[in-house]
Amino acid sequence: MAINPVPTSAQSGITNAVKVIDSEHTSKVAAADTTQVIPVTEAAVYETSEQTTNKTKITYTRDSATLSEISRQVDAKMSNLREIVENLITMQSLKTGEGKGLSYDQIMKKYDGELKDFYQNLEVDDSTRLNAQQEISEDGFWGVKQTSERAIEFAKALSGGDPSKAALLRDAIEKGYKAAEKAWGGELPEICKQTHEATLKGLDDWANEAIHSA
Repeated sequence: MAINPVPTSAQSGITNAVKVIDSEHTSKVAAADTTQVIPVTEAAVYETSEQTTNKTKITYTRDSATLSEISRQVDAKMSNLREIVENLITMQSLKTGEGKGLSYDQIMKKYDGELKDFYQNLEVDDSTRLNAQQEISEDGFWGVKQTSERAIEFAKALSGGDPSKAALLRDAIEKGYKAAEKAWGGELPEICKQTHEATLKGLDDWANEAIHSA
């Protein structure tokens, strides 16, 4: 039974990213984070902007409070995930014998690009498996619905609610997804694809609604 990790290059909560997985059940736990993790590059960080239409000036300001709250929630979950992975490695054996004594971050670095193969060898206990199922369920924290909604809200807050930035945010999410695939070492699990699609659709809907209401 495998448990999917969160590549260092594509994670860290949604702190500096739009935090935008199934080898059965547990494999989804970290991958639900891993690659539902969708980074935003520095080029996509928006400060205050202004838009003038029919003599009405609209000012967009980055919503720092929302960004901080989402980051706090995800960082707390990420901390728990790291602990779970490290405990599994410490308390259990790996079929290959590799990874013993390594911390979560060391594993992410050492096996970057080969994470899928590495985690397929990690034995997972029933308690962790059940917790994983709950976390990536329809109403779970790392499920498609909650994860995509967080990513969309984070994107809106980052842009200050400026729908004209939707295309740039979308591009950043696409790049983040590709980075996660590279770190994972292949095609991402289905739950990641679904979350990715839901996030992009949410951004498109937001931009289209803004155009039609203008």
